[in-house]
Amino acid sequence: MTLPKTWRLPSDAEDTVFYLMPGHNRRIFLVTEERMESIYDSIVGSSMASNDKMDSYIDIGSKIQEIVLDKQGRFALNPTLAEFAGIKDKAVFLGSLVYGVLVAPENWQDRNAPRESSLDILQKMEERKNEHGAV
Repeated sequence: MTLPKTWRLPSDAEDTVFYLMPGHNRRIFLVTEERMESIYDSIVGSSMASNDKMDSYIDIGSKIQEIVLDKQGRFALNPTLAEFAGIKDKAVFLGSLVYGVLVAPENWQDRNAPRESSLDILQKMEERKNEHGAV
């Protein structure tokens, strides 16, 4: 697979680490090292790390793949994640506000505009920001 050049930062080097992790709807999230550390800290520093949830964390953690891109932005997708997402020989990279998303073309619905529910979420975020005096 190749991470599009427009998704890479000028600061990304040959040793820049990204993580791929399973997500809802047969999607694979592309996560930066910084974001992965934040996720880890959130789990460890909260009640989310309770014993009854540990099996779920172990299951997800065992499927996370660490990747380092070559000079052309290429990486190998491990077979477990490829099977999870239904990716055979092609994939689509999608943007989100927090993660990159990798999905098989047949599992992605082509949309020209965001769903209304998505726009509602952005509107609520903006309203909350204004309520708290942020500019």
